[in-house]
Amino acid sequence: MNRKKRSLKSKHIYLIVLIVVVVIAILSYTVKTDKKLNTFESLIKDCVVEVQKLFYTPIRNFSTMISDFFSLKDVLEENKILKSNVEKIESLEAENIELKQEIDKMKEELNLDHILSDYDYLNATVVSRNSFYWYNTLTIDKGSHNGIKEGMVVINSTGLIGKIENVSTFSSDVKLITTNDTNNKISVTITNGDNKLTGLINAYDFNDGYLKVEGISNTATVNVGDFVYTSGLGGVFPSGILIGTVDSITTDVYDLSKIINVKPSADFDDINYVTILKRADS
Repeated sequence: MNRKKRSLKSKHIYLIVLIVVVVIAILSYTVKTDKKLNTFESLIKDCVVEVQKLFYTPIRNFSTMISDFFSLKDVLEENKILKSNVEKIESLEAENIELKQEIDKMKEELNLDHILSDYDYLNATVVSRNSFYWYNTLTIDKGSHNGIKEGMVVINSTGLIGKIENVSTFSSDVKLITTNDTNNKISVTITNGDNKLTGLINAYDFNDGYLKVEGISNTATVNVGDFVYTSGLGGVFPSGILIGTVDSITTDVYDLSKIINVKPSADFDDINYVTILKRADS
């Protein structure tokens, strides 16, 4: 009895294998693109396609679900990062508001009209320079067409250069801080640790290449190497622009105030490119 069952089972297996082989053979024959299928072959092919669709559809849906799951996981992670960034931005905005209020208070207390953060920057090229007035003026390739106005401050990558004096449509003249114009006095701040001393640039020594700063009491402490910046007083130059460093210190004839020789940070013998500070609110 058992032998009959095993024999019958073996026949069923052989039959299934035979059917599979026949189906594969038919499929191999029908997939040829250059052969015209008859009705039976078309029916077989259509049936196989439907069976494939039957099995493929749930597999594809399952694959899509897995993909969507991981995509959703990525989205959740991104949302966490974005939320963290938004919180940081809100914190930075609060800090910016507080800093702006502190800056406004400092400007009011120090009588400063403008600081460097109030300005936009416009780059320009030096196009001419008169050898007879080498330390007085130079001409740049930007003018009123570019929004340049008289009195705008001019700097370069190393420090203060001067201010706009005459403006035409496509060019402008820059009055240098080394000019021999006695009316071109610039208020400066000398920083010595936590101490800040205020004085005036009165002249430029062409022979030694020093700016002379006066108006500082002889009792004040100034050291060689101290930095010299614009003070912002007077409403022409914003505060915080580097001018140079203290090179040597003497006193006036009455021994009451110091005469400080400042080595400019900019090389006034070699100026090719400059930057104009334009008031942001203009």
